[in-house]
Parts: sequence; structure tokens; C-alpha cells
Amino acid sequence: MSRLTDDHLEELDREGFIIVPNFISGDQLTPLQAAQRRVLPTWDQIQQDPPQDQSGSSMLQCFPHEEMDLYQAAMDEESIAFARKWLKTDEIHTRVGCLIARYPGHKAGGTGHDNSNLHIDNGNNSLLPMSHELREFGQIGFWIHLEDVDEDQAPLRLIPKRYGKDMTKCVPLVCRAGTLCIFTNFTWHSATAYTREEGQRFTFGYSFGRADHYWEGFKHYTHLGKGAAVFQEFIGGLTAKQRELWRFPAAGHPYYTEQTLALLEEQYPGWNSDEYR
Repeated sequence: MSRLTDDHLEELDREGFIIVPNFISGDQLTPLQAAQRRVLPTWDQIQQDPPQDQSGSSMLQCFPHEEMDLYQAAMDEESIAFARKWLKTDEIHTRVGCLIARYPGHKAGGTGHDNSNLHIDNGNNSLLPMSHELREFGQIGFWIHLEDVDEDQAPLRLIPKRYGKDMTKCVPLVCRAGTLCIFTNFTWHSATAYTREEGQRFTFGYSFGRADHYWEGFKHYTHLGKGAAVFQEFIGGLTAKQRELWRFPAAGHPYYTEQTLALLEEQYPGWNSDEYR
């Protein structure tokens, strides 16, 4: 049974975000939790010298990293299918993947227009201002909490569309491990402070946008073609069709010749050139 349905699509259109508990559970959750903790330090590991990203006691880590499980998790088939429906095209690209940590002492941060730091992400994700009518002029993000988030652990706050920018109507993303939140770069939201004296709040996310929207994107990964061994192995293990999500030309493109295919096999371990011949 699909975890993401047309009802979720309608809810995202209506509310501006959706929250899906238990999107990842059981045996799938454990290796992703371990991978995330290898990328992001726990509070116990860094409390003597906490990172100062995003208003202090916080950390943002984008690609590349050395965890194959997290790259593969970003290839979730249901997420991709849902993104294609939302963006109204089969031709989409993966946007950059990120991991975020909030620690004790984090003061909310953000780039908001008021004291609550309320904002949308379009300003640092697109050259174009927000379109109210055409949802496809934007990106869709899949943010997963692989560990529990309580009220004192800096939960994200999201405002349903019908309430505009009224922060008194916000929904705090207090949730159990494995919960997925889908929102767009037009969703009004705000960070909160981490008031607990220990622990951390981890988030893992990936996003998609239309392939023909070259004016969009937070950060990119085209610098990872060489010098990022796990990313290169990940790309090599994909099919030709899957690689299109990561900005590679489709099979049949004139770029692919015997000369370039030989180099691609060398650069991306596991690359099957037969798909391109």
C-alpha cells in the first residue's frame, strides 16, 4: 500500500505541508539513524565546542558525505513519484540533500521578516519570486526526522495556508522517529529554540524540482564528479534512467560515445555503458 496518495497531494495543495508518521520504520530506520549519526555529531561529542551555524549550536551538512544509505534513501520511489505529480512533469531533478542538527543553546535563527523568524525558502532557492497560481514554479522538499522530536527540541513550526502568516496558528512538528514532512519553498515556517539541556534534533532531507527550471536550486552537486568516492559509487550503481534525476544526460544523448563512455566507467564504479549504446 502506498504511503503517499492523491489525498496527500490534495492536502499539500490545501495546507501547504503534510506530515506523514511512520514513513520510515522498523528495519529501515535503524541503519539510517546510524548513518545520520556518523555524519552529524551528537551533543555529547561536541558540547565543549558547539558549532555556530544558523544562529549558533546548529549544523547544516549538505552533499557530499560518506554514507551510501542516505544517498539511496533520497531515491525513494514513492517520493519521486509524488514529486513528479506535484511538479506536473516526469522530467525532474534531485536538488541538494541536507542534514541538519540543532543542539542546546540554539536560538531559532532563520531569515524571517519578524521576531518569530517566519519565512519561506524561495528567496534562497530561486531567482524568481513566488507564484501564487502555479505551484510547479517551486521545489518540493521531503524532510524526515529519523529520531523523536519533542517540544523542547527546536521543532519546526509550519502555518497552514488558510492562516496566512498568523504564527498563533502554527503547527509544531513534534513527532516520533520516522516521520516525514513534505513542504515547498512557498510554505511559511519558522525555526524554534532548543531549550532542553541535552540531546539534539536531527533532520534528513532531500528535494526535487523541474528539470527545465534552471533558475532554481539551493545548492548543487555538480562539483562532486570527482573527489567524492561514495557519491561516485552511488551514481555508478544507478540505472541510466535514474541518473537523469541527478542531471546526467539521457541515454541517446550525443555526448555518449565510446570515448566518453570509457571515461564514465572509470569515473563512476559500476557504470553500465550498455544502457547508453
